[in-house]
This record gives sequence, C-alpha cells and structure tokens, in this order.
Amino acid sequence: MKKIVGLFVGFFLFSAFAFAIDVNKGELESAQGDSVQFENYAGPHAVIETADAITGIGRALGEKVARDIENPLSVQPHAKYSLYHVVASPEENALDADILFLNENAGVDHINNLRRIITGYLMAAYSYSKEDADTLSVFITVYNAVYRGQLSNFSGKYKSAVLTYLTPEAVGLSTNWEEWAGKTQIVIPLGNLSQGSASVETSEISDDKVIEALRSEDDKNVAVREKLSEIKEKEAENASEKAKTAQKEAAQEKKEGKKEQAAQSAKTATEQQKIADKKTEEVKAEREQIAKDKAEIKKEEAAKSDEVQNVKYLTSLFVTDEKNKLYSLMTVNPLNGAVVKKSALKQIREKTIYPVSEGFIAVCGVNDKHSAVKLCLIDETSLEIKKESSETLSEGTSLVLQGDLFYAIVSEGKKNYLAAFDKNLNLRNKGSVAVNGSSPLNFYSEGILVTDEKGRPVLLSLPSLEAVWKNQASVDAK
Repeated sequence: MKKIVGLFVGFFLFSAFAFAIDVNKGELESAQGDSVQFENYAGPHAVIETADAITGIGRALGEKVARDIENPLSVQPHAKYSLYHVVASPEENALDADILFLNENAGVDHINNLRRIITGYLMAAYSYSKEDADTLSVFITVYNAVYRGQLSNFSGKYKSAVLTYLTPEAVGLSTNWEEWAGKTQIVIPLGNLSQGSASVETSEISDDKVIEALRSEDDKNVAVREKLSEIKEKEAENASEKAKTAQKEAAQEKKEGKKEQAAQSAKTATEQQKIADKKTEEVKAEREQIAKDKAEIKKEEAAKSDEVQNVKYLTSLFVTDEKNKLYSLMTVNPLNGAVVKKSALKQIREKTIYPVSEGFIAVCGVNDKHSAVKLCLIDETSLEIKKESSETLSEGTSLVLQGDLFYAIVSEGKKNYLAAFDKNLNLRNKGSVAVNGSSPLNFYSEGILVTDEKGRPVLLSLPSLEAVWKNQASVDAK
C-alpha cells in the first residue's frame, strides 16, 4: 500500500508517495459564497449516541409542551437542553415562539444531530410528520444562523414576552459548533395556536435572506425548498377550509341573532383567508424560483460534462496543528492546484494513512471528554469519518499495515496492548502482553518486536500476538 505524505499549509509537497484518486467532480464540494456553512465536529467521539436517542432529546421536550400548547411553559430549565414555550396575549400583534437553549453542558456538535433534536420536538409538540419536521428543522437552523446575534431583527417581530429570554450574544445559532454550548438560543416562530393555525410560522423561517442562503449552495437546496412549498400548500388548504367553515358559522349565527358570535366568526374567516392567500402567493413565487434554479443547475451540469472528466485528483495530508502534530486531508486538482475539497476532520494523528476500497484508514482524535483516539475509516469523497473503531487507541500508537490487517496499540484503563484490525475496523486479535503505548511496531519474519510496559523488548508472534520471549533485563533508558 502506498502511504500519504504530509501536505503543509501554504504549499503542497508532492512526492512518489502522493497518490491520485478518481473522484466524480459533481460529488465534491467547493468553497461557497454567502451560504450558511456549518462547521461540525468531525473527529471520533468518546461517547456515541444513536440517531433515535438524539431525536428523543427533542421528543421529550415536545411531549411536555403538547399537553397544553396554548399556555406558556418552561421545560427542563437547568438541563443540557431547555425549551421555553412562550405564548402571550393574542392582542399583541407579534409572534409567539419556542426557544431552544443549548446550555453549557450540551453535547451536540453536528448540525445533523441538532436538526434531529428539533425534528423530535416538532413531531412530539405539534404532531408534524417526520418528513415535514425534517424540512422545518433545516429552515429553522438556517434562519437562526442568518440572524445570529441580530437581536434587532427579533425585536421587531416577536412579542415582548419572547424578547425577555433573548440576549444579543446568544440569540440565533453560530455556524461553528464550538460556540453552541452555553451560547445558543434557537428561536422557532409560532403561528396563532389558539386559532389552530399551523404551529411553525413557515413564512418567517423562509424569508428572502434565508432562501438566498440556501440558494447559494451548488444544488441550491432545491429538494428541501420544494418540500417547504408542499408544507405551505397544505397550510393554505387548511386555512381556506377554516375560512369556509367560519363563513358558514357566521351566516348561521347571524340568522339566529347572535351578533357578537357572528362578528367573531366573520373575523376568523377573514383572518384565515388572508393566511390562505398569503401562503398561496408564497408557494407560487417560490416554485417559479425553484423552476428557474433547476434550469440553471441543468445548464451548469451540461457545461461540466463538456470538461475533461478523466482528471485524477490528488488527496494528501496537510498540517492543521503543528504543536500537537495533528493533520487533515485535502483534495486538489493536479492541473491547476485548485483546492477541490478540504476535510472537516482535523485530528489525524499520523503522517501515515492507508487507502482502502472504502476510503482511507487513519488514527484520529484526541483524548478529552468530547473526543477519543480511535481508528477511523474516512470517506474518499466527503473526507469525513464513515466509521470509527469501538476500541480506544493509545495516543502514541503507530499504524502499520501488514498483509491485510492493520496493527495499532489499544488502550484499556492504564494498560496498552497490540491489536490487529481488518479494513472495516473490526478487532481481529489482541495480545495479552502489556506494551508501551508509544512502542514502535517492528515487523520481522519471526514476529513483531515491540517495547513492553517496563521498557524491555518483547517478540510477539503472528497472528496470536502472544509473547515468543521477553527480555527480562531492564533496558537502560540512557
């Protein structure tokens, strides 16, 4: 196997060890202009939660709100995630809101997981389908990123009760996950819940700035925008039905001499029809823009197909943290040096990583409460972790390929052991001899020569990784 050499910031070091990979250009991301680009944590995790468990965080919050959506409620104010359901007097002509706080000990570090929390909340609190809740969660997060720190934007639209919860330094959502915990107040605008209107105010979360942020991506986020149009279309139909029902009630109440009730029903009919008309106009305008965007995308794709398609891009390592000797991957066009893709993973520990059919295998991560040192399988296109080992590795481990197995030192408590993994990061074998966590791995026909925990040489057999012999004499560290 060929090894990947270091690629240092500012200039590239290509050598006989650098290699090319054949990647579909259309699958690779390029630098974006004014789009909202979320910077997610991309390394291995000390604790891994399932998607269902993460969605469950939001579901637990939503279940409490669903019991009485017309009245204000604080849910888990001192937990990792707090939800403030802020509904005030309908006489105040402004928006109510749900506000999701990510508190100091919140562990969410990827936009997809944050959206899962919001999806779970919307499903439980307002009975949205998962598909609709997924769509709304995208718009809610982009909306909050677009207006991050802009308290004046919220001041002009939301009720005074909502504003009492918001602060300039935390309102909205940072695009950098490291600024989320303790510094995030995600605002979810609400419709008039007392009239049974759509729960999330979709017009607010899809204003011009939000749409432009979504359109600045290569695919212009056409799919999710189409789904929101479908949601708005359902809202228009629902409001129209409510308007017709209220009109009938007003006519009947007028016949019965119930003037006050008839006036109120007529008012409801007018309000609901306004909502229906507004949503219908928005859907029409958005679908016209989507149609234009689809045509533009098709034109761009046709132009790309005329370009040379057999260019083999180069993927290599570059330094991200010289002090701690951490690296990341970058893909470049060898014809002009253009950066095609930068990996969000910035915690590769070795200058040596190995290409496999599924991507690249590397030692990644740092030992802290959030991360851990693990063996990682990195996708060759996205340059993100596809899979990580269940086992934690020693911080000082080397990574060596011998035959079809990858050898590294695993850490268990205060002890370290040599282990063998297959290309899918499954543990195939682990020795019982405690070794130095930074031991070099020296392969010979007789076995693997390593340093044990007391600094003595020990020869481990293949494939058992058990001791052939140990040198009982202490090694002079000098």
